Amino acid sequence: MQGKCTINRRLKTLLLISSLLGSLDIQALPQPLNSVAYPQEVYLAEDFRYYAPQTLFDLLQRLPGVSLGWQPDGELEIQLHGLSSQYLTLLINGHPLLGGAGNSSLNTRQIPASLIHHIEIDRNSRADLDAGGGAAGTINVVLHNAYGDNRLQLSGGGGALNAQLAASAQLLSGESPLRLSAERRLARQDSSGFSRTADDSGDWREHKRELSRSLLLSFDTLLNNRHPLHLYALYLQADNDDQLQGLHPLNSPSSQQTPQLTDSRTERDSERVTLRSGGNLRLNWQHLSLDAFFVAEQFDQDIRLSHDQPLTTTQTNQIDDSRYRLGWQLNETLNEHRWSIGLSMQQMKRINNSLSNAILTSNSDRSGLPYNFDYKENRLSAFVLDRWQLTPNTLFEAGVHMSTYELSQDSYVAEGDSGISTDTHWLPSFHLLHHLDSKRRVRLSMSQNTREPEITDRIPHEFREGNTIWRGNGELEAELVSNIDIGYEHNFRASSSSRADRHSGLYLRAFQRIINQAILQTSRREKDTDGITELNVLQPQNSSGNAILRGAELDIELPLDDRRFSLELGAGVYRSDVQASTELPYRHRLPNQPDYMARIGLQQRINDTWRHGICWRVQGGSKQILPAPLSTDGYTSQSTSAAQNLDIYTEYQWNRRWRGLATLNLTPGASPFVRQDGIRQYQDLEPLWYLTIQGQF
Repeated sequence: MQGKCTINRRLKTLLLISSLLGSLDIQALPQPLNSVAYPQEVYLAEDFRYYAPQTLFDLLQRLPGVSLGWQPDGELEIQLHGLSSQYLTLLINGHPLLGGAGNSSLNTRQIPASLIHHIEIDRNSRADLDAGGGAAGTINVVLHNAYGDNRLQLSGGGGALNAQLAASAQLLSGESPLRLSAERRLARQDSSGFSRTADDSGDWREHKRELSRSLLLSFDTLLNNRHPLHLYALYLQADNDDQLQGLHPLNSPSSQQTPQLTDSRTERDSERVTLRSGGNLRLNWQHLSLDAFFVAEQFDQDIRLSHDQPLTTTQTNQIDDSRYRLGWQLNETLNEHRWSIGLSMQQMKRINNSLSNAILTSNSDRSGLPYNFDYKENRLSAFVLDRWQLTPNTLFEAGVHMSTYELSQDSYVAEGDSGISTDTHWLPSFHLLHHLDSKRRVRLSMSQNTREPEITDRIPHEFREGNTIWRGNGELEAELVSNIDIGYEHNFRASSSSRADRHSGLYLRAFQRIINQAILQTSRREKDTDGITELNVLQPQNSSGNAILRGAELDIELPLDDRRFSLELGAGVYRSDVQASTELPYRHRLPNQPDYMARIGLQQRINDTWRHGICWRVQGGSKQILPAPLSTDGYTSQSTSAAQNLDIYTEYQWNRRWRGLATLNLTPGASPFVRQDGIRQYQDLEPLWYLTIQGQF
């Protein structure tokens, strides 16, 4: 009898910890959850090990409904609904990481896949998400907790010699375990291509090197056998070295005084360190539960840019961020009519320093400007939502998220740049789920959220180089985005065990996003103080017109031949329109939005120890309008070609503890070519291969 009580107590512990970390007690993977009205999907990182993912980016790019966008600096970004990453919210254990707008994309390449347990994707906003969620969607990356086996992973390969060593071990076992996970990864990538115009052409080559170190310390326990406590500490450190040489005009940081087709050499060295600690405590009573959390974080980044020929210029940027956040959430858990309320407080501070003898920018990327400022934000957020069981087959949820903040900033560029701004947003959300039968269901979700301006855009700075001026805009307002999603879900099996239903279903999504007061990087001309010299002014502004995106996505996963084969199909189409306005007199589509995407994958299980598969993905080209002060009307367009990716893998499991994996990616990298101002920039795509050994000890 005593042994049975001990087993039951441990089982309750695991269930409560799973609930604490994101409702893992419902593991319909990768299906949407069928017990909540909002459209959320949960994916185990273990299910994507066949692609030998090294980072979070490698995992995300292979999830259903994910497309890739081309950033102004030439890097790829993760997209949901075909929207640029500016509208995507990336959370780690429920809270975003520090850093600027581009930091979410950088973090996808820095966070090791070996630290990730599962990924939650919310296709629409929710009142109880951090900041209400993102307009494109919200990706919550849940790291491993302390419950888990001791593991070891070795990986090597890549275009150049890459190496990865990851391990995790329980320092303390029992009902209150302490687990340490660590990884050291060296990644190199050599790429080359050529740039061509009607009159000239030339080659370019690029060498990237990154050395990263990561540590995750997790502790879990159960207070009084019913209140789960989870604590974690995360350390991420990465050194990056990026060298470009040759005719690489579209993506390399350069001076406005540099001709586009100059044979040049650019170096970018950076060091990034993230220190984060956090915790969750859930107090469970008969009908209520109280979740309390805290996050303390420090982020430091040092970047050095250097550019040679025809002018030698250097620039350094230092970012020092810190944040303290705490809050609570009270939930009614048992009744058919369930409510939740929550409150959180956050203080965030950033210090940005820069030394430069010139301005180095890349297309519309403004990170090369020599910013010097202090910035502090105090934010208070609250939400309330209600969930109703309208009928035995219908769930409805309504909520509102309130966020108010006070922003104080101090710039050292010029006197009089200090200022304080405040704003408050009330963001509603509505979600409806109706079960047609045990296998089919439909969803309707509507919500609103905002995208705040970047602090570097809001500071009233002014930088001048030649006849080009970059200005900030202290009058910028947040974009207001209205969202609507309609979904149909069909589970082919619908067995009693939700975990047994993985990789079985059809999911059809249709969506619309309306962006009001879209923030644009505008270009205009004005006279200098002498009344003669014409200046080119680049400044962010809110558009007086609206932007609208519509699209549809279909994902199908089903087993074949008594589950020996698994077939995966996916497709998406996207259409957007940005109204012409006084700020930008062009009717165009949203930046980086692809026309379409499609994927097909097939996996064969030879026996219990050996399986292999293939996956092919393709997506259409994209286009974006960029400010170009030297052009006739101040703007230019950049378009990318269609891109595709082909993965082949095989895995052999020697025994219950050890397995080996071989992966070949035949067409990795970005779009084969980019076109801008009569220049076509090509990239040669070299295959990537990895050999991986995974085991438990």
